[in-house]
Amino acid sequence: MTNKLILPTRRHVLAGLGGAAVMTLAAPSIVRAQSRSLVVASGGGSYEEAFRKAVIEPFQKETGIGVTYVSPADEAMMRAQVSSGNVEWDLAEITTPPFRPDAADYVEEIDYDHFDSATLDGLLPEAKQKYGVGSYAFSTVMSFSTFEYPADKARPDSWEEFWDADTFPGPRSLRASAAGDPTTIEFALLAAGVAKEDLYPIDFDKAFNSLNTIKPHISKFWSVGAEPGQMLSDRQVSMSSAFNGRVHLLREQGAGIDYTWSGGEISPNYWVVPKGARRREEAMKFAAYSSTAEAQARLNSILFYGPLNSAAIDLMGADAASALPTAPQNLDKQFFRDLQFWAAMTDSGKTNSEILIDRWLAWVAS
Repeated sequence: MTNKLILPTRRHVLAGLGGAAVMTLAAPSIVRAQSRSLVVASGGGSYEEAFRKAVIEPFQKETGIGVTYVSPADEAMMRAQVSSGNVEWDLAEITTPPFRPDAADYVEEIDYDHFDSATLDGLLPEAKQKYGVGSYAFSTVMSFSTFEYPADKARPDSWEEFWDADTFPGPRSLRASAAGDPTTIEFALLAAGVAKEDLYPIDFDKAFNSLNTIKPHISKFWSVGAEPGQMLSDRQVSMSSAFNGRVHLLREQGAGIDYTWSGGEISPNYWVVPKGARRREEAMKFAAYSSTAEAQARLNSILFYGPLNSAAIDLMGADAASALPTAPQNLDKQFFRDLQFWAAMTDSGKTNSEILIDRWLAWVAS
């Protein structure tokens, strides 16, 4: 029988945290004063509160290493620190640096000697990168209004059906790609019949031709994560792409919203150690600790992110894991964003992400 951690519910943990989890001494002058602390940069808000409770506090207790948490974790800021030779952060949770062509100039190689064999065995292949180790993942999924599509009526369950406005009528929404997010491009290719295993390399022409067919039915391209849930709740749209955690919470709260994992896009986040970090060894220890099944199970029992250590799912139990992107039954229906492709430099002198932005802006204006 699998041993399971006794894990708090999201509601209980966040209620216990309240507003008391104040960011630990983030001012640069205080950071310098605490020279023995490990400086960890990541997101703020409810994520910070959950991360402190699930990862930082037990890490400090078990290792005796103090942790100073700062937010937000910004790639440009990290690169500026490295370029100036004044590296304040020891570890940062950022998505793209491990995949950039110049990764070796800005981040350290991950020292997997600090990771125990159980953690290494549990980490998904996508999590173990040369210049970063995966921290968590979230999904962009297809969500729909249960007022428009109640349980006794056929519901869209693929991007081909999302594109089929005759069978599934009603206004739609998709995420804008003006800042480089590729989900709408990927979904357009799935709608055009491309298998998820064959999405990359991206066929931009095919994707935009597919988008031409759905454009008349899009009432808005959203850019803020709260927008799809609001539009669905207000019945402004009948279906939309959306972040899994947001629509799951709304469904739990009784909103007329549901979603499907079919064709969802999984986007991982990564821990990176800036080049020249002052506490490199402690940073590697922290990255290894946060990658353990126990730490990831605690964190993802509070938030609806997906652990990238598959053993965490077993510790959480079937009911808790069923709402997470990386649970086996959900993982198999989705695909991972190819961060290497989007960061790659092309013959044009631009990255694929920059090409996407240029083409998107031109297409929206046409």
